[in-house]
Amino acid sequence: MFDPDAYMIKKLPWLVFFAVVFAGGFKIYEFPNYWYLYFLLSFAMLGVTLYLAYRCERYTNFVLVTLCAGLYSFMYLMCSLSYLILRKDIGFDVGPAAMLGVAPVLVVVALFVLIYFTKSSYFPFEINSGRVAVRDFKAKDFGIVGGVLVGVSTLIGSLFIKSVGSFNAGAASIFFGTFICVFLLIRLRHTIRGIRTLRLQERGIPTPYTFMRIDEIREARNRWWMGRLLKWLGTLRTSA
Repeated sequence: MFDPDAYMIKKLPWLVFFAVVFAGGFKIYEFPNYWYLYFLLSFAMLGVTLYLAYRCERYTNFVLVTLCAGLYSFMYLMCSLSYLILRKDIGFDVGPAAMLGVAPVLVVVALFVLIYFTKSSYFPFEINSGRVAVRDFKAKDFGIVGGVLVGVSTLIGSLFIKSVGSFNAGAASIFFGTFICVFLLIRLRHTIRGIRTLRLQERGIPTPYTFMRIDEIREARNRWWMGRLLKWLGTLRTSA
């Protein structure tokens, strides 16, 4: 995510897309007309995915959107599970259950905003002629983070599929999932703050920051049929 090559620039947005679609497949209990909204949001996310994978050259947009979308899919599962527990196991009414069910999201969003808008003592990015990458980026660390997200998402999803057969197991999975999100945000705090610094710097430069391996990425996109198609559609729009 933080120093993507051509392979990752294509793979990561699709992984996030399928995570969002997978999470949304767990319908919120008693939510009217849920599937209409689900398919609408899935279609919108598909458009975002195509843009990120085949057209986006702005580094800060790519990192922020993929990070936030990945967190969203994770938090949605926790909130849906929370609401289901509060309604079916504890017997709360719809209003109190909805307000308490969003507690995991509020915790994670509040922490993200706090980190994003506070000043960092360390700037983790290397900038070279308008190209950006994280210093000392380790693909191994990214794989560990991704594996944790996939593993915990699978755990929460399996509990959801069983309709929370155990109240203690459901509550523990919500707590553990929230803890994992908080841990990841704290671990990535310098990167998140650095993204805000980059966006502020972009206001004073004519061209937004792009990827360190942008030449490799452009070459790969010209080889992919979807990349060529979207590029052709972009030229039609420009000439119209």
